[in-house]
Amino acid sequence: MKRNTVRYCLAAVLLLVCTFSHAIPAKPQPPRLVNDLAGLFTLPQTQRLEHVLTAFDDSTSNQITVVTTNDLEGYTPAEYGTRIGLDWGVGSAEFNNGVVVVVKPKTRDSNGQVNISVGYGLEGAIPDAYAKRIIDNEMIPRFAEGDYFGGVAAGCTVLMQLASGEISEPRGDDDLSIGGIFTIAIFLFIFAVILLSAIFGRRHGGGNSGSTGGGPDLMDTIIIGSLLGSHGRSSGWGGSGGGFSGGFGGFGGGSFGGGGASGSW
Repeated sequence: MKRNTVRYCLAAVLLLVCTFSHAIPAKPQPPRLVNDLAGLFTLPQTQRLEHVLTAFDDSTSNQITVVTTNDLEGYTPAEYGTRIGLDWGVGSAEFNNGVVVVVKPKTRDSNGQVNISVGYGLEGAIPDAYAKRIIDNEMIPRFAEGDYFGGVAAGCTVLMQLASGEISEPRGDDDLSIGGIFTIAIFLFIFAVILLSAIFGRRHGGGNSGSTGGGPDLMDTIIIGSLLGSHGRSSGWGGSGGGFSGGFGGFGGGSFGGGGASGSW
């Protein structure tokens, strides 16, 4: 009898230990999309990130939540991100359009780890290969330099563009290769020739161009300025953080099935 009692007590203790060693953070109250449990961001950075992600949720209903942690509690990064998504219900129950970004910083004793978990409804827009590309090309290079906010902001920018259909795929590893630069240079050269031909054609064609020669007219300036400006695409992270602009309304019960990718450095 005593032996059985001891066994039951040991089993209860082991169950308790396992439960606490695999604890996932509780859903934040009040609800928020940025949960910097590891303290990687400054307050203005946290506010800025929350503001942008909340605005994205308001305009598209897609929810991207960021969780930083010093301990994955025995889970792999993918398991941790999926559990967050399921336990918190990231995304809507109707569309399952949530994304969870998990970051564990690098320490002297352990590698840094990052995961992007994608809800069922966004797996078509953000397949595993794209999530991996975002991690490898946008996030880890910045994390390796200690710029955690920059890495998360860059990753979230591409995730938002993919989820909203603004772009069809993230940039690849070879986008800045010699071949890629050469192709872009040829395209820009051809475009410049066409543009200059049109401008000088108006100059010497008489008619109603309204130009008197000697430099571009107002319309030319607007066109060229617009073309040059398009290369400096804004990601929405500039300026001061400000407030939370209305605040996040809460998670909607979205579901996850293991889509996404992980990486380490």
